[in-house]
Formats: sequence, structure tokens, C-alpha cells
Amino acid sequence: MGLKEDMLAMGFGENRTVRALRAVQYGSLERAIAWLENHENDPDIDDPVEETGGNVLGSSAEPGQTQSVPEEAPAQLTPEERAAKAAQLQAKIAEKKRIADEKEKQDAIMREKIRRKEGQSLAEMREKRDMEDAKKLAEERRRQKIEDQKARKAVLDKIKQDRLSKEKEKESNKRVGPPEAVPQTSTPQPPKQYDECRLQIRLPTGQALVNSFKAEETLGDVVAYVRDSAKLETFGLMTSFPRKQYQPSDYGFSLKSLGLCPSSVIIVSKH
Repeated sequence: MGLKEDMLAMGFGENRTVRALRAVQYGSLERAIAWLENHENDPDIDDPVEETGGNVLGSSAEPGQTQSVPEEAPAQLTPEERAAKAAQLQAKIAEKKRIADEKEKQDAIMREKIRRKEGQSLAEMREKRDMEDAKKLAEERRRQKIEDQKARKAVLDKIKQDRLSKEKEKESNKRVGPPEAVPQTSTPQPPKQYDECRLQIRLPTGQALVNSFKAEETLGDVVAYVRDSAKLETFGLMTSFPRKQYQPSDYGFSLKSLGLCPSSVIIVSKH
């Protein structure tokens, strides 16, 4: 029985048998089996191949190769020996496959650990960002509350000061006598007229816009300025203290008539 027949009898396929024998120049069965062990995972191991001769011991070599005759013909293997060698080779192949499968399993476990770690890092980053946003919002509310308290206190102080001034004026008039008896020492000053109105406009983001308008410009001009500067479409305007929400019907009134001169704070609210 020739080398090819021996390998076919051991259960090797036609194509890989011819390919292995060619690779070892039909030298010996052991070398052919060893070559198959090393090339078991070649992608083309079972591709069709044409046999051109030289597949039996002592036959002529393949075209282009120098014919060599071994000094001593290898001993023929008994069926039991062929079966043993085939089982040994299959065991080696199975072991290699087991090792490759185990490595793939470990790699999959490592990839899953990396994926979970990256997912955990992203979750921690999102949580940190949410906490920072919450802190900023709380700080903005606290600052707004402090400013409202300051504005309320300023109005109360002004009312108190005006009341004291009126009480002093009444006391002074009582001491001096009838108004006609009081000599005119000075000409009453007319109320001061303001030509400009300086507004501090607070946006919903916490940003403040400061701009000067003519006293005769309308609240609608302020709306147009906010729309162009802050790129907002729908919003409302109100004063901080005393808090007043302006309506679209107020947009035609001048800043002077609305009592916003010489300076005021306007709050922009989203709709």
C-alpha cells in the first residue's frame, strides 16, 4: 500500500493528503502527518488540488523537482499502527482547538470586563456632570434670592426714608406757621428728566446683559434687543422687585412711562 493510500485509510481527506505529501516530497508518512499537524488550521488545507504523480514510494518526483530515491524504504504501518497515529493526530488537533477555544473564552471575558469598566466610567462622568449642574442651579437660585432680598430691603428703606421726610416736613410746617407766612427763599426745582435708561437684563441661563436705551424707547425695543442678543423666540419680561409681569399690551409704552428710568433690572422668563 502506498503513502497516499495509508493516509486515506487513516481518515485524512483527499485534498489535504495530496497537499501534505507534496509538501514533504513524498518522503515518509511520519513527515506528512507532522506537516498536517502544523498546517491543520490553514484556510486552504482542504481546497481542491490536482495530483501530478509521485504519490507512491519510489515513484518519479513532481515536475520541476529532482527525483530522489530514499536509501531505505520506510516500513509499512499495520492497520493498528495507522489507527493509533490517526488517533494521536486527532487528539493533538482536538487539544489545539481546546486551547484556542479557551483563549477565545478568556479574551471574551476580558473584553466584557473592559466594556463594563468603560460603561461604569461613563456613568460616573454623567453623574458628576449632573451634580455640577445641580450645584450651579442651586447657587443661581441662592444668588437670585439674595438679590431679591436686597432689592426688597432697598425699597422698604426708601419708603421708610420718605415717610420720615414727610413727618419732618409736617413738623417743620407746624413750627413755622401758615404757608403764606413763609418767605419764598428758593424756586421749586422741577422733577429731573432722564434721557437714557440703563437696563440690566437677566437671562434664564444666569447671564446678564447690560444696555442703555433712550428714555422714550418702548418696552418692545427691549424685547427686540433680547431676541437678537440672546437668540430667544418666546419669552416674557418682568421686574425683580416689586415683581411685575409685563404683558404684550405693555410693549408699546416708553421706558420712561413704565418707571424704568434711570436704571432698572429686567428678568427674562421662558414660556
